[in-house]
Amino acid sequence: MIRMNNKHVFFLASVMGIALLTIYMEFYALNLFLPTLSFILIVSIITFNLYLNNDDFYSPLSMFSIMYLGYAIGGFYYSEATNYFGKFVGFLNLQPSTVVDLMRVSLVYAIICFLCFGLGYTIFKERVKFKDSFDANGFWCFYTRYYHYLVIPFLIVGLVYWYWIAHVTAGGMLNMLMYFQAFRHLVEDAKVSTLPYHFYYAGIYLWLLAIHIKGERVTKFFLFCSVVGLIINLSQGRITLAITFLFSQMFFFALKDENLRKKVFIYFVSLMSFAFLVYFLRMLSNSLFIGVEGDAFDKNIFDVIIGGGNVADLQQLVIIFHTYSINEAAVGLTYFDWIRNTIGQFFGMEPSSIGLTIKQLYIPESSGAPTPGAIGEAFVNFNIAGPLFMFFVGLAFTFIYKHVMKSGSPLLLLIYSIFLARFIFIYPKVDSTMLVNFLWGATPFLFGVGFIFIIFELAKGNRS
Repeated sequence: MIRMNNKHVFFLASVMGIALLTIYMEFYALNLFLPTLSFILIVSIITFNLYLNNDDFYSPLSMFSIMYLGYAIGGFYYSEATNYFGKFVGFLNLQPSTVVDLMRVSLVYAIICFLCFGLGYTIFKERVKFKDSFDANGFWCFYTRYYHYLVIPFLIVGLVYWYWIAHVTAGGMLNMLMYFQAFRHLVEDAKVSTLPYHFYYAGIYLWLLAIHIKGERVTKFFLFCSVVGLIINLSQGRITLAITFLFSQMFFFALKDENLRKKVFIYFVSLMSFAFLVYFLRMLSNSLFIGVEGDAFDKNIFDVIIGGGNVADLQQLVIIFHTYSINEAAVGLTYFDWIRNTIGQFFGMEPSSIGLTIKQLYIPESSGAPTPGAIGEAFVNFNIAGPLFMFFVGLAFTFIYKHVMKSGSPLLLLIYSIFLARFIFIYPKVDSTMLVNFLWGATPFLFGVGFIFIIFELAKGNRS
């Protein structure tokens, strides 16, 4: 935790350092005011997290802010741009001056939305410490005694299926790992599904829950199996899902035990750094697959991370403001797309999202679909009232957080940790349809817990 005097020093040093960078960038900027607006956004993020977040790095506010910083970084980056303003904006064939004007509007909108989100989150925020309050003599005693009878088969099924997929799609594990960026195409060509992978992820979460309830230390073997889960995710070209799989476990430890927070923070930063490296490996994998010569590491890191749409990016908002009129609003309809994209497919409904609509309008088939971001989706639904909606999002996040921390339930805490990692953390970059990521992370695990509970009830009934 940062003491108050150190907070002031850190705040002043950060603001002065960023101010100097802003002055320098503004002086040489080809697109004026983008660095200044980025400075305002960064200072707003630092202020809320430093003074209004109760020194809680693992809160929804902090996790939301990390990805949200992409807007500010993009403002600095695009201030030097002449013709390239991101991969997806290039498909719109807009004049550079139009793009820059929309980026200025986007930054102003991003600042207002963050202030509203932060206000909604902090207005009822209180410091809450998690304390276990489960009954160790009932179901949880049964769970810790028999959980491995489910965990071991789950892990084995996941591993064997992963191995089988590697041979069916790429002719072997090494080839699949080399061509991991092209995994989606390989799976489509082979007409196979990766759903059984979730047995493995569920097995890890069931195991993690048992470790906590039994009060045991995390073993090296468990860490090894968790890293294997990371690799299984990475082998699909799903970098964000891979790192959030580990993040969810790290957040669980940090939220349940404050003494572990500094250690978890080091792992968090290390894993974030690893993710940036994998972005370049993904480009190299794509080059190997299509047979194009070239060194992926020669590319500018900002072209890859910012311009490639891998974080919350101003180009998302440029496309939104160019496409959607202020006189039209979806009035919340897109917030049900995640239901249509999961349950609806069993009734013959086609997938729907803002990103897919934009792709149909501008983006060629060979490219992926851009995402609108949380605040972009808010604008599509509520136009100029989008910031007000973000206020209520912040309000909802703080109430969920407080309820979980006060509950004392390790099961609820683990579910929330998955929600924090696989939705809140990436929400600024994506949209509400990514609730599906959380559901796929939590539902198989919950089915596993539910199955053990049914066995417990049957065993209890037989004894009586």
